[in-house]
Amino acid sequence: MTGLARLVRVATGIALAIAASAQAQDGKGEPFELVRSLQSLQDQIARGNTRAYAHQRVLLARIADQFGGAAPDLWKEPRNARAAVVFVLSGGDARVVEKLVGSGVSFGIDEKLIKGALAYGEGRKDDAQRLLGDVEARAQDPGIAGLLAFVQAELAGQKELAKALALLDEARLLSPGTLIEEAALRRQVALLAAAGKADRYEALATQYLRRFPHSVYAGGFRHQFAAAVAGSPNGNDPARLAWLQSMLGGVGLAERRDVYLTMAKEALIKGRVEIARFAAASAAPLTQEESPEHARARLYEGAVLVVTDDFEMGAELLRGVDKSRLAEDDARLLDAALAVASQVRRLPAPHADAAPPAGAALGPVLERGQKMIAEVDQMLNGPGQ
Repeated sequence: MTGLARLVRVATGIALAIAASAQAQDGKGEPFELVRSLQSLQDQIARGNTRAYAHQRVLLARIADQFGGAAPDLWKEPRNARAAVVFVLSGGDARVVEKLVGSGVSFGIDEKLIKGALAYGEGRKDDAQRLLGDVEARAQDPGIAGLLAFVQAELAGQKELAKALALLDEARLLSPGTLIEEAALRRQVALLAAAGKADRYEALATQYLRRFPHSVYAGGFRHQFAAAVAGSPNGNDPARLAWLQSMLGGVGLAERRDVYLTMAKEALIKGRVEIARFAAASAAPLTQEESPEHARARLYEGAVLVVTDDFEMGAELLRGVDKSRLAEDDARLLDAALAVASQVRRLPAPHADAAPPAGAALGPVLERGQKMIAEVDQMLNGPGQ
């Protein structure tokens, strides 16, 4: 995408966010029009509009105020009735719709949808499952279908994994390019990761990275994905690492670099030598010389190599890292890695005929090494991380 195209997209997104917020604030339009503005705002979140993200909660509160003052006859119109359902299922205040129901307002749709949305919004999951669980999402109006499938998947959860995954597939198909698709992909990845289904988990995670690289939630997602790969039991398998590299090949350069750098650091924390080495080496070609990212890649690669047979290469990489380009926690990691390297270099050569007495010579070095490792672990898992 060219710089001009990107600028136009960002400007358009901001304009939509402002327009949606202004429409709700001014009280113009019927309930379905106000909720349509909310949905447009939420879709901008999936495209990376942080201003839309900041406005979402404010807009929900403004819509709640206007729903409470809407004329009772408006809710007989199915579009407005569906808007009430979407509002609650999207995080709006369920008490607003509950008051409408309590006042005897007649909604122009199946009451199971209204009551089910209320149960979901109030945290009564068993009631919500009973009311919404058997509703055919595909048979509903397009404005509500994808969201309903997503909520049904949330209600099914890990206990009914196959059902939840199928419903999330449906939510994505019914609402392509929206925040619903983005959220459905993230939820599928989380469910598959918890179930230990690594291959499908990583395939969908890569799909997410390709489709929603700029989402407001993408940064946190990349970190979780990289951490999961770094901790995977079979992560050291060369064939699997090659497959992962191929999967990430279609992801944008900046996002791919971020994944590899995070994966390398997480693997260092977990002591996964091969993954850390693979990720750091994969990140380096995606960075520019003298950039902070390049310094990080060399730091992680050097830190892992000093505990392998390629000690000299690792020490050389560490010595070449420009500390001024590192964040504070990585700068401390560099100091610790260089200190460990210096201690390894000073280890006595093995005697040709006999092992040294227990505790002799090696004791102080090992003790110092263990202490530094503990300090590094504490630093990496502390607030700096």
